[in-house]
Amino acid sequence: MSTVKTIRLPKNLVKAITRWARLERVDESTAIRQLLSIGVEGFAVKLYKEGKMTLNEVAELADATPREMIDILASYGVRGNITLDQQRKAIDFAISQDKDKDTRQGPYL
Repeated sequence: MSTVKTIRLPKNLVKAITRWARLERVDESTAIRQLLSIGVEGFAVKLYKEGKMTLNEVAELADATPREMIDILASYGVRGNITLDQQRKAIDFAISQDKDKDTRQGPYL
């Protein structure tokens, strides 16, 4: 779904849009959308890096899958914000779930 917005642009942004449109060989409306998308991606990376949003939240904001967002974050030099302690707890939980599954299924698999 598209929404129409009317905004006033400072001269430096108009210059950047015109240059982008020329370099990418697109019309100015497409150039504006592309540049906004780049900006939103950078904004999402900033929010994730600061711990203000989760991977899934920033992926949704950037219109990317979580896997794509991991690659985007990596291209900005951002590593995951999960601590070693959180990783250990997740592994312990997964192991306990696997053991519970084995006992529920019984000895005859």
